[in-house]
Amino acid sequence: MGYTSSYCGSPPLGNGLPVRRRTVLVWLPFVAGLAGCGATPASPTPEGPAPLGARFDPAAAGSVRGRVLWDGPTPDVAPFLAPPAASGLGAFGPRRLWPNPHAPAIDPTTRGVADVVVFLRGVDPARSRPWDHAPAVVELRDHLLFVRQGAHEGINGFVRRGTEVEVVSRTAAFQGVLLRGAAFCALPLPDAGRPWRHRLDRGGVVEVSSGSGQFWMHGWLYVDDHPYYARTAADGSFELPQVPAGRYELVCRAPNWHVAARELDADSFEVSRLTFAAPVERTQTVEVDAGGTAETTFTLSDALFGEPGASATGGKNSGR
Repeated sequence: MGYTSSYCGSPPLGNGLPVRRRTVLVWLPFVAGLAGCGATPASPTPEGPAPLGARFDPAAAGSVRGRVLWDGPTPDVAPFLAPPAASGLGAFGPRRLWPNPHAPAIDPTTRGVADVVVFLRGVDPARSRPWDHAPAVVELRDHLLFVRQGAHEGINGFVRRGTEVEVVSRTAAFQGVLLRGAAFCALPLPDAGRPWRHRLDRGGVVEVSSGSGQFWMHGWLYVDDHPYYARTAADGSFELPQVPAGRYELVCRAPNWHVAARELDADSFEVSRLTFAAPVERTQTVEVDAGGTAETTFTLSDALFGEPGASATGGKNSGR
């Protein structure tokens, strides 16, 4: 048994946040072999990952090391107040506070920003080190979304192009996830503990969100042929080891906590989905020498993320 999802809505209306008045999430049974996937992208899909590490030479590699720091006061990012779900029995549950998944984690002493993704562009996969990231698992637990990868648990995961990501729910209630961006797919999770696996064949960033009305659930999967991706530690530090000597673009990407648009469930009129403002990307050019270490620093600030908007509901800390 498989399911797919679709939604419909009117164009943004009124002042403030754009609102779709009639948003409907529908899960329909269809051929199990499709594994819940939606329409195939128009552009060609590669058959599999590019050859990796065929010409990797550790002696001709260096490293990139640095920190991501916050400049200015720590922003006050309010949680969302909402029932456990926008539809079904969850819409009648008690309201509680749900964290904004994109609130920056800033160390008050070092001003380092944790769990920010830093990666390289322009790497030749044949010269890359072998893929060494643990498999990424998207897990829904206690009405929250986590991306687990090895010992790390957060909202970011790294996936080699052409391989599968596992998605699993740990709750008895029906759950589902939507993949958008470099993948476009709906995955139903009707059975607690039963994982679904979906192959990611296109490089890029995949946004993972709830398909069952938990609008605060968001995570990110970075799909690429090479493994030069890192998350910052609690003090904002990061390191990309064994980088083949050469000139690259170093990217720092942080999701935006400001809400750009909201969608309402057709029956309960609770918020069912959020669109966050565009993430912030900062880039630098780095030159990596064999045996050397390229040092760098990225600085983030409140101004880079745009003007604060209304909450998910048009009113402070409200889910309605």
